[in-house]
Parts: sequence; structure tokens; C-alpha cells
Amino acid sequence: MKNFKVAIYYDWLNQWGGAERVLLDLLEIYPQADIYTLYYDPAKTNWLPKNRKIISLNLKNQLLYTPFYAYKLEQIDFSAYDLIISTTSTIGHCLLTPPQSLFVCYFHNINRYLYQHPPTLLKPLLRQYQKIDQIYSKRPDYLFCNSQNVATRIKTNYHRDAQIVCPGIDTQKFIPNNQPPKNYFLIVSRLVAHKKIDMVINTFKDSPYQLKIVGTGREESYLKCLAQSYKNIEFYDHIDDHQLINLYQNCLGLIYPQEEDFGLTALEVQSCGRGVIAFDCGGAKETIINYKTGIFFESQTVESLLAAIEKYLKQPPLSANCHQQATRFDRHHFMLNFKQLIDSLWSKKRQ
Repeated sequence: MKNFKVAIYYDWLNQWGGAERVLLDLLEIYPQADIYTLYYDPAKTNWLPKNRKIISLNLKNQLLYTPFYAYKLEQIDFSAYDLIISTTSTIGHCLLTPPQSLFVCYFHNINRYLYQHPPTLLKPLLRQYQKIDQIYSKRPDYLFCNSQNVATRIKTNYHRDAQIVCPGIDTQKFIPNNQPPKNYFLIVSRLVAHKKIDMVINTFKDSPYQLKIVGTGREESYLKCLAQSYKNIEFYDHIDDHQLINLYQNCLGLIYPQEEDFGLTALEVQSCGRGVIAFDCGGAKETIINYKTGIFFESQTVESLLAAIEKYLKQPPLSANCHQQATRFDRHHFMLNFKQLIDSLWSKKRQ
């Protein structure tokens, strides 16, 4: 595969989270790949490898602009590339690629504001756009995704099968400290509405336990305002991996109130030997073992979460069980599986 040229598309390079960890793994598999994106902010992406070719369209993330993103992405000329990988949760399946290339789209999710959480006032318009989006879904040669949860959404809405390649974490870095936990629970999340962090804040307002919230996002000001009168709630805007691991290692457990597509933070905290109190839905059901590495609660309400915390504290998960579960999702498994699948598909295409 000498002179094999690879392009990797990613929606927005302006933040840090689980999807960005997956992008770094793909860049490790294909270190010479060129990167294409809708928007690139160097000030917020110091985690990217240096000296990479990054082609940005300079289009910021606005829901109403989604159809225009597709038009702009269709103008990109990929004729120089043998392999195009799109890693996306919005519009990356719309790329136009030449027939001699292999186009694989790896979905973290399909567009949640189009299919899962459409704004009420825009629903009639978005139903029309769904028809266009479903045409885009036919363009990739193959669809990959991060979980059975997302594979089901793809099958339901795009009527295509997707190969599940679960992303992973660095289980050699996220390790237990074998010390008793401290008196706090943890949230590690983007601060956006569908993560239900406001519900957790209301749960902890009269709690004897502290709540530490790590993350940034559109709801940050609102959530800080909501929590400002509660002395047991603390926010961490920007921390490095060393600080994050320390918070994981010493917490009582991770609170996971959202429906997650897959969810790497639940694996990171388990790798550090702590359990998860999770909403019984979505990707959490694929990574957490109920009553062994965590506890599930049935509804996104204060009452349901309080009951789950009480159950969890009566018999906290064993550190060894949590770490062992996380090792099933080591990032090297992901990279090996992804590379083997791509090599097989490329050989098939050449034949």
C-alpha cells in the first residue's frame, strides 16, 4: 500500500471529548492522513498532533445551517485519495467521493437534532430534511458505528447495516489507586441540555455528598447559576488527563444521567476502579454491568436517581470488577479491529 493516500473528515475541531479521543486513535492508525473539517479552532485543539495538514471550511456549528454544510462539503475534491474516513455525528456521510476510492463513514451517532431531539418549532422543516439526509446515507461504501445502540438507529432511519467497532480507552493510563474513595460523586460531560445535568444538580441540593462537575458547553452559565447556592457542588472547566484521572480514582462513583450513544467516560471511571450510576438506556447498557460495576435507574427524575444512589452506596462495586470490565474496551482493540476491517474492505474493492 505504498503511496496510499488517506483523508479523515471530522465535523468540528473546537472541543475535547470522547469523539475526539477516537479521532486521535484514527490518526495513530493513519499518521499521514490529511484532516478535513467544517471548523477548526487551534486555540481549543492543542491535543491535535503537530504538523498535520488541516483543511477547514470555517463554518461554525449552527443547527439551521446544516443543509448548507452539506452543500459546502460536496465541493471538496477527494480524487487524490484512496481511502476517505468520515468520523461524524451530523453530516459526514454526505461527502462525494470518486468511485475508485473507499469511503467509510464511522458514526458516533446520527444527527440527534434531526431524529432524536428535534426542536419543536422546526419539526415540519426537519421532517423534509430527513428525506435528503437519508439520500446522503447511501453515499458511503460502508457504515461503521460505535455501538449496537447507534447501529439500531442507523437501521431504523437509514435502512442500512452498520459494522460495530466499539471505541476504547487507555486502560494503562486510567488505573485504580487502590485507596478508599472520598466524599464526592462525579460528572464528566459536555454541558448541554440533553445530558440532564440540571436534574443531577437538583438531586444533590440537600445531599451530604459533594458533586464535582467536569466539562464545558452551551448550558454552562445556566447550570452554574442553578448550583450557585449549593456549597456542595463544584465545577471544573478545563483540566488535563492527570487531574481527570485523580478525580476518577477518588470519587464514590460517576453519575451518568443521560442517554449516551456509547460513552467513554463510563469506561474511564470503571478503568480507574469506580462504578457508575447510570440512566437505564442507550450505550451505558453495553458498557456497565448492573449490580457489578454500577447501578441503573429507570427514569430521569430526582426520585429515581436518589433511590439508585442509595442502592449503590449500600454495596459499592468492587474496584477489580470495574477495571476488568473496562479492559474489554481497550483502545488497542479498537485500532486493531478498525485497521483489519479497512484492510479487508480495501482488498475486496481492489479485487
